[in-house]
Amino acid sequence: MDLRDLDLEQIAERYRRTFARENHDRPLVWLSYAQPQHPPALPTPPTIRERWFNFEWRLESFENHLEGTGFLLEGFPSFHCNLGPDILASCMGSELEFAETTSWAIPRVKDWRETPPLRFHHEGFYWQQMARFLSLSAEWGKGKWLTASGDLHTNGDGLAALRGPQNLLLDLLDNPEEILRRLAECHAVYSQVLQAHFDILLPASGGFSSSWCTAALKGRFATIQNDFSCMIGPAHFRDFFLPYVEKESALLDACVYHLDGPGALPHLAPICSVPTVHLIQWVPGAGNKPPAQWPELLRQIQSLGKGLWLYGTPEEQLNMMRFLKPEGCMYNVWVKDRQEAESFLQTARSIWNQRPWENESF
Repeated sequence: MDLRDLDLEQIAERYRRTFARENHDRPLVWLSYAQPQHPPALPTPPTIRERWFNFEWRLESFENHLEGTGFLLEGFPSFHCNLGPDILASCMGSELEFAETTSWAIPRVKDWRETPPLRFHHEGFYWQQMARFLSLSAEWGKGKWLTASGDLHTNGDGLAALRGPQNLLLDLLDNPEEILRRLAECHAVYSQVLQAHFDILLPASGGFSSSWCTAALKGRFATIQNDFSCMIGPAHFRDFFLPYVEKESALLDACVYHLDGPGALPHLAPICSVPTVHLIQWVPGAGNKPPAQWPELLRQIQSLGKGLWLYGTPEEQLNMMRFLKPEGCMYNVWVKDRQEAESFLQTARSIWNQRPWENESF
């Protein structure tokens, strides 16, 4: 199943209402399921590098996947041209190392005093590959899927990828003025790389965009984050990084903030004070209890005026529907077949009709 089988305008309107927290009747649900018939898997390229950079193989594999996938409610296909979370650092001159499921930048800054101003290496290998990947997906997927904007870790994450997290922590103490300058340079690069993404994607999609936090919206939509913030206190976050939550989200028509790990929780209220951040994706991190077992935190985010991009097992997501208001809530559910999808929806609709969250104290 692909976009030709779906009403993208209607789906995107539902996402718009959810980002605006106008969905008072029920939460939004991205629901997909496996269909019984699907093409066989394509032969896998022999090396890790080929599996990352054979874009035709990756796209054809995704197209095969769609033939064995169904969507219900606000579910739709979206393809992420993923080259790993440090692609922005590679656009500033860093080399990447690739593993089976992720990649990372090799820190290249030994001394900021000897490092030229950060700039967008538009001519560099990694951006040229990313631009080709985005263009190929946008054309190949026209009318069939939305191509997602990149996983562009900027501000603290961008500088940590260039310098190394431990060194950057010391820089905040030893050379704060230099870091303020470099944050401004990094943001300028982010703005250019983000615009280059949208210049490729929006004309091919009729103005729709998605992100690695999947949603379908008209205009400029992306996910922002600062995982480095887990390592710093509230004062450093306020003085160095909160201005870039404001600047980055202001570049977008719709914005999800990826909040990763308990170490980031001291920064929750300042992040939620930014009006151009619309939804929070809470990721507890490895070894911690799943999102559904953080009811007080999820309710707090709602009380701070933000929606939630939610995930978990089908059972966990049904449980969250019982204690969270629907406004601004976006659930992402995958089940094994159409029968399980229908069963999930039957239970979800019963919850929505009973509205148990109204009996909770918010």
